[in-house]
Amino acid sequence: MAIVKETVTIDYNDLLNNDSNLLEKIAEAYGYDGLGILTVANVPNLNESRMKLLPLARKFADLNDDIKNKYVHKESHYSFGWSHGQEKLQGKPDLSKGSYYANPQYDRPIDDDEVIKAHEAFVHPNIWPKDDLPELEYAFKELGQLIVSVGTLVAKQCDAYVKSQCSTYKEMKLTEIIETSKCCKARLLHYFPQNGEDINNEDSSFSSWCGWHNDHGSITGLVSAIYMNKNGDIVNNTDSEAGLYIRSRKSELVKVSIPPDHIAFQIGETAQVHSGGILQATPHAVRGSKVPDISRETFAVFMEPMWMEPMNTPDGIAADAAQSQSAAANLPKGVPPLTSRWELSQTFGDFTKKTLDSYY
Repeated sequence: MAIVKETVTIDYNDLLNNDSNLLEKIAEAYGYDGLGILTVANVPNLNESRMKLLPLARKFADLNDDIKNKYVHKESHYSFGWSHGQEKLQGKPDLSKGSYYANPQYDRPIDDDEVIKAHEAFVHPNIWPKDDLPELEYAFKELGQLIVSVGTLVAKQCDAYVKSQCSTYKEMKLTEIIETSKCCKARLLHYFPQNGEDINNEDSSFSSWCGWHNDHGSITGLVSAIYMNKNGDIVNNTDSEAGLYIRSRKSELVKVSIPPDHIAFQIGETAQVHSGGILQATPHAVRGSKVPDISRETFAVFMEPMWMEPMNTPDGIAADAAQSQSAAANLPKGVPPLTSRWELSQTFGDFTKKTLDSYY
């Protein structure tokens, strides 16, 4: 049975002021006993940008398949444009959601065709539906860039906390990754209605809209979802069991609620490695709504390094330290653990390829 917990919350203005008291909250949220998530309140212009973009997830998903297929990009491992059914979660194709991927900061991050071809999952130029849903591009970039800007402030606090625990940790490492990377990737998500599907059996419990997994990047920013009925109207989620769940390191199943005016930030596996396990990623999944004809729309931004970034732990911290405390022990069968995809000799590009190969 799931329990409900309030997430650690930080006020945006405290982040701006670099409040030194925030380190305790970082430890509470991202340390060994944390849920790997915190939310930031009172972000200016968040709700306006959020409500401009999220309904477009359903609007694109409702387009004719022939139109949507124009925006599928297999060569990038479906990391740009439209994707539906290519991803595997818990060992089976994920047909429950459709995604639109793009870089919210740079339309063409690298102006070198050979580099692009060699690293298409990272720096392929954006693919926008300019003829079929032209409003998507601006709304996507607006909310994506806002999330990255707040994520940079969260990263500064994470860096300060890790440095306080590990003297060999490189100053401002996570912040530098976010500020210098041209590989940030955002994902606009449409979760299709479940409509009578059995989401209560043991196999799919709590993961019928999105299977259990850890994010593999550095830090993920996401907004509160909206729910829409078959007429395209925004409605309240009347199924109290639907939504985001996290598996804690104590094996607790925790239901997490993100307030509409907050941005949530989850630690990814790359930050876990780079911090030597001081910051911890946690497994999470999304449970579908049992209410007929209800879809879920949301948006996530994956902040991650350039492909050549070494996947190393801080000096003096063994590779085992980055993995031994991991919540991966609580991942269901079929979910690839960090140990199967990461080793010290890797670059982030190598790690990403192994991860994508595991999920696609």
